Amino acid sequence: MKNKIIFTLLLGLLLVSSSNAQSPFRAGASFLVIFPNGNYTKLAYAGVGGSLDADYSISPKWSILLSSTYSSLTSKIPQIGIDSKAIDFSIKRIDILAGVRYNFNYSFFVIAKSGLSYLKLHANIYDSPSNSKDNVSSDYEPYFTTAFGGGYRYNLAKDKSDFEFSAIYNYTNGDIIDFNTFQLKASLLVYL
Repeated sequence: MKNKIIFTLLLGLLLVSSSNAQSPFRAGASFLVIFPNGNYTKLAYAGVGGSLDADYSISPKWSILLSSTYSSLTSKIPQIGIDSKAIDFSIKRIDILAGVRYNFNYSFFVIAKSGLSYLKLHANIYDSPSNSKDNVSSDYEPYFTTAFGGGYRYNLAKDKSDFEFSAIYNYTNGDIIDFNTFQLKASLLVYL
């Protein structure tokens, strides 16, 4: 009988402590403002994007990160007018990166990631007489990317959700020019 009482108390303590424990897995979405850097500034203006993020804590200081980002930057290629048609260009980008996060404390962190960036040139063709629009795009081309940065985390609801603000530099080595960007990222992450 005494063993059953001790077992029941230990099981109850385990259930109470696990229900109040913070989950090691977080997932969320982010909004990004992206600034081209280096030679890329000759080709593109600033743009916006969004990402889906996952974070798995392997210790209080270290986490494994996965992210997938889609962004669009307006091209500096001038608008072209041909036979009552206007053509303007943009650059579409998809980043798929994995990496690590080091937490100095609960609030401040640094990150390092690497993976692939897929870039394509996209053209919108506007026809004035018919008021129609067509789209033409190149194929996505893959490029190796590394990224590093830092940020600040604010806990919105204890063990439920966090808001993060980070600044990230992406180095993307291209064939002719490098597609480097500086990103300002605002994220909302929930514990799963």
